[in-house]
Amino acid sequence: MTDADGVCQWTPRRELALPNELLHKILLLVLSDSVHSICVSPGDTTWEKNVMDTFHQVSPAFRAISSELAAKAFDISKVIRQDDESFLRTLRQIFIYLSHLGMRLRHPSEWGSVSFQTIDCSASSFVFGYALYLSCISLRRNASRSPRDVFESTHKVILSALTQSEALCDRVFPVEMTCKLRQGIQEEFELSRHGLVMVQSFNELHNHANSMLVLQPSREEDGSGPLAAVRSLIHTSLLKIEGVYESYVHALSDKPPQTEPQIHELPGVLVALRKVAVLQFDEDEYNLEERLSKIVVAWSKTCPFLNKENATS
Repeated sequence: MTDADGVCQWTPRRELALPNELLHKILLLVLSDSVHSICVSPGDTTWEKNVMDTFHQVSPAFRAISSELAAKAFDISKVIRQDDESFLRTLRQIFIYLSHLGMRLRHPSEWGSVSFQTIDCSASSFVFGYALYLSCISLRRNASRSPRDVFESTHKVILSALTQSEALCDRVFPVEMTCKLRQGIQEEFELSRHGLVMVQSFNELHNHANSMLVLQPSREEDGSGPLAAVRSLIHTSLLKIEGVYESYVHALSDKPPQTEPQIHELPGVLVALRKVAVLQFDEDEYNLEERLSKIVVAWSKTCPFLNKENATS
């Protein structure tokens, strides 16, 4: 149909309008994805930081539903919610804070240290949950450059903080808003737990290798009993590593390789593996040589020092 000036006016048929229940789910997913991208994406998140302004301009239904979702998720007071301008400004402040927090944690040398004592936006369980989650990512990545004892103590702190972040998710409504955050927390749990097992188990292997080197020359005098005991200990430590190796590698596969520490970069792992990999076993009831060789071959792709040919080339 056309108006009085002859300009074509198109009105969507009523049956093309989305039901409010479906629109609610769509806006919930978009808002949840936008918040997560703001926090973790290294790319441009301008659209995501302006997502609420965009929703408000689409239609009254978009404005009403998105406002209800954001107000509940970020626990925004009724006074602020009554004024659209104040409401959108508050949300922009939250998104900018989360964006800056993510950038500072990803690039501490450029942005300086981050303090969580002061949050310069409207605080909520959702904001605190992301702040803890992002800090855990930064702590885990930086811990790979620490001594083993510092690495272990740091990871205990990380696991505790992730538990707190997960508990904060239970206080956010609608609960679907935290799906991305919960998924990220579980990934960090996996990387932290498996990384801790790797470091502890390779420290055990390092000690076992030293024991083997000490005991091997005295085999004729002391018998094969002590060496068999050490082989059993090496077997036990290898079982721990093999139990988490595939899961750890899989968890790393979705992460940017330039930001994530590889397994051989974890404290003490490379030194221990190179030491135990050259051990010779007169008896090998646990197939230790083959199992250790598989690890060396797998890791030599990212660590040429484990590969004899690459090391001499």
